[in-house]
Amino acid sequence: MKKYLFSLICPIVFVSCTREMYERKIQSYLNTSASSERAKYQSESFHSYFEEKKGGGKDKAAALKSFDNWDGPLNPDIQIYRYTVKHKTWMIWFNEQNDFTKAIVYPGWKGSMSITFDRKGLLEETIYFPDSTNAPYKPFLLPAIEWLRKNRPEELNEVYRDNKLIQTTASANKWKVLLNAWRQGKK
Repeated sequence: MKKYLFSLICPIVFVSCTREMYERKIQSYLNTSASSERAKYQSESFHSYFEEKKGGGKDKAAALKSFDNWDGPLNPDIQIYRYTVKHKTWMIWFNEQNDFTKAIVYPGWKGSMSITFDRKGLLEETIYFPDSTNAPYKPFLLPAIEWLRKNRPEELNEVYRDNKLIQTTASANKWKVLLNAWRQGKK
């Protein structure tokens, strides 16, 4: 009887522990701000896609460079609120915030992502799906833009031109400084 119970309980415990390990891995991967740390979770053949798996996507080097240009310096804060698992592929639903969204009091971007792991437990492929119900961020940014145009126009021009964000590492870091100045200046 004990052997029978053990043989029933052991696989359940193993699956539960494995899921927790992968869930922690996904959380760490999504919330790290260092590309060197993020790279540790990606396989050498990693590719990322936006909305659909079309073309070659971004390979590991291109995905890390893109991350360094905006998301990394702004310290991602991604909360997973649901997931499903089928074989080696996880489908997650989340809300994404960062230093930029928090400073302008934007509720964040909802999205989902398909994450496929390789045999070694490394991320092999991601496909990001934005949520069509996300509110536009620009109305939340507008009060800061207006204040910066009056008080720091030259610096604003370094990070925002033609009503568009300039997404580089330097501009991400500059946005943090400017949004902090705006918050302090409007008091």
